[in-house]
Amino acid sequence: MKFIYLEILFLSGVIIHGLYFFGPPILSLLCFTYIFSTVAELISLKTPISCFGVKYRYNLVHPLFASKIFLLGVYPLEVSFAWVILKYISFCLGILIVSAFSLPIIAEIVLVPLILVSMDFILDPVAVNYDKLWHWEKGSFYFGIPLRNFLGWYLVGLLSTLLFVFTVKSRPLSFNIFYLLPIIAYAFILDNVPKLYRRNKFLTVIGVSPAVAWIILSTVGLIIMVYY
Repeated sequence: MKFIYLEILFLSGVIIHGLYFFGPPILSLLCFTYIFSTVAELISLKTPISCFGVKYRYNLVHPLFASKIFLLGVYPLEVSFAWVILKYISFCLGILIVSAFSLPIIAEIVLVPLILVSMDFILDPVAVNYDKLWHWEKGSFYFGIPLRNFLGWYLVGLLSTLLFVFTVKSRPLSFNIFYLLPIIAYAFILDNVPKLYRRNKFLTVIGVSPAVAWIILSTVGLIIMVYY
């Protein structure tokens, strides 16, 4: 099955899950994420400015980009959908942690983009070094990924989270076993760990540690909510 079809299936699940737990307002978060990420990517790809620190280009002939739909001829549709899916997963884990531990709203604003970036710590090195989905003009010691890329990810995630928090009133969560689905989806990124570990054991431990922490915290948070 083509990757784009899997994304559409997963995105449909995200929308259904989001509407069930958060109602129609969740659609604004998905839209904000799509808009901000797409604008940031297109600015980086079509202008001298890079929102992710260093210039890069996508490998548009890669089989993963089988839809052949490239925004402005440079930005694969598959990547734009991936932003939305990853942001929703990070949002679910963030709001679960915030609700379970009764943290202030500022914690949600800070945590959600942090969790989003923690996914990129694992996904980017695999996408660049193994799958060859895109190429950076200049990398860093961290698997050849420029460190400013992670700052760009954080800022894109922060902007969409801020806009959502200040335009939509969050409602408190109560326990539901289906909150486990985003945690499981997030945990699937650990499937990439063996590839990274073979490349650099030390960097893998550093890059994976935040992901493990978020999985543990969100799982504990879900358990705590059982006794609310």
